[in-house]
Amino acid sequence: VVYATMVNYTCGVASTKNNIRRSSNSQLTLLRKQTERYRLYIRFQLNEQLKCLEQRTETQLIILAEIQEYFKRRADVELDYAKNLDNLHKQIGQKHRAQKARRETWILQSVYKLWDTIVQDTRTHVKYHTIMSDVCGKYMYDKFNEIADDTRRMFTKCKSVGLASHEDIYKVLNELQSTMKTYHQYQSESKQAEQKLRNIQQQMAKIKNIKKQKGMENRVEKRQLKYTETKVKAFKARNDYLMTIESVNAALQKYCLDDVPDLIDCINFGFHTSVAKTIQMYLSAQENIKRGRQATIETLNRAIGDLDTVTDKQKYLEANASVFTILKKIKFEPHKGDEVTAVNAQVLIRDEMQSRFLQMQNRLAGLKTENDE
Repeated sequence: VVYATMVNYTCGVASTKNNIRRSSNSQLTLLRKQTERYRLYIRFQLNEQLKCLEQRTETQLIILAEIQEYFKRRADVELDYAKNLDNLHKQIGQKHRAQKARRETWILQSVYKLWDTIVQDTRTHVKYHTIMSDVCGKYMYDKFNEIADDTRRMFTKCKSVGLASHEDIYKVLNELQSTMKTYHQYQSESKQAEQKLRNIQQQMAKIKNIKKQKGMENRVEKRQLKYTETKVKAFKARNDYLMTIESVNAALQKYCLDDVPDLIDCINFGFHTSVAKTIQMYLSAQENIKRGRQATIETLNRAIGDLDTVTDKQKYLEANASVFTILKKIKFEPHKGDEVTAVNAQVLIRDEMQSRFLQMQNRLAGLKTENDE
């Protein structure tokens, strides 16, 4: 709003709005003030740009710090979990060694392999989570420190480049102020010389005496030379002023459209790539754990598939053969003179034997049904 009467400003580009038709000391003073205000505004805007870039970098660093804090706490969680798993594994191992004599027959059970696989898997997970704790707490934490240091160092260098670019812009702005002053000064002198030339020409036109006219010719000639000299200076000053305006506009255009995006690219140089590679390191550790867990799953599935009640029974009976082996069959010991060694139905007991036979058949059928149930 302040500069509406002097310039149109878009992304730091100024263009003359009103042609200056005449110059005076008061007008020149006003233009100087307006130019100085414009120069101060440009300086303010450029400084604000650097502040915005600095705030952007600080935001990136804050996010990095949050990620770093997460991995630090994740490392503590992974380490605590690894310690708890290790304690669990040690307690199970101590109990197993203490009861070794009572557990000698465990190997005969296919479920023992499943139990042993689960216990060994616990030990494997201790290793996995210890490694993950090291990755998160040491490697990830140190790497994010490096990224933060590199980001700060890169911003410092880019800021110095930006300040150097600002100085170049300030130089052309100062040159603009100087050429504007020279232009209005020479224009004023040219107008004065022109006015003096016209005055003396009018005076000469009024003089009728030829001698006096010849005397006035020298003065007119001097005035003419003075006017020509000031007019040439005014032309040159105007050209310098216009070219300086173009230089200022071009410099501001280049800075806004080319330098600022390049500056942001330089500040970001390697930032996203470094963060991505650091997270890839974390993912690589996760992939290794994933493969290890997949191997554990496959081992457990095989142990589950190896559960076999028939094989367990056979191994058990073989290991306890002395207990479960049947003794020799009992032999009939006949009385002296009795040579019959098989059940037979004599006439005297045939009916009783038939009745007993039927009872035994019914009893066996009932026992078979009960046994099946």
